[in-house]
Amino acid sequence: MRVVFLLTLLLLLKLPALAQNAGLRPKPVSLDNTLVLTLPDEGQALWQRAGQLLAQRGYAIRYASPELLTLSTEVIAARSGPSLGITLTVVGHELQLRGYIDYTNIHGTQLSQSNSLMLIDYEEGNGRRARQWQELEDVARLLGGTRQYTRVGID
Repeated sequence: MRVVFLLTLLLLLKLPALAQNAGLRPKPVSLDNTLVLTLPDEGQALWQRAGQLLAQRGYAIRYASPELLTLSTEVIAARSGPSLGITLTVVGHELQLRGYIDYTNIHGTQLSQSNSLMLIDYEEGNGRRARQWQELEDVARLLGGTRQYTRVGID
């Protein structure tokens, strides 16, 4: 009886740890907006390396916080597709990348760039339309590491 109680307790303590990664997928699905890289470096070293790569790719840094390990760029004209800005957040060995675009509402007023996450159509292998991350994929490829995808934000 004591063994069953201890095993149940261990299982319950383990569930929150399993739930933290439940949303990560090896391929993006509809409505995913975040590319998560797992890398060998971490913390400020990873944050600096990612920021330097974005600067080398022509992105002007809009906001950078070494304390919070966050960074966002200005929106620039992408090599292909719409103009694009990137935000990144470092949590341990994970780097979260998100893209966002400029857009103007019907009255000609530019809306907050950070409210519009990049979601670009692409063709899945089965002919269905889904999401593309080409610039984020290029940045991820240059940084290395393991790529996964998730949805982050307020729905």
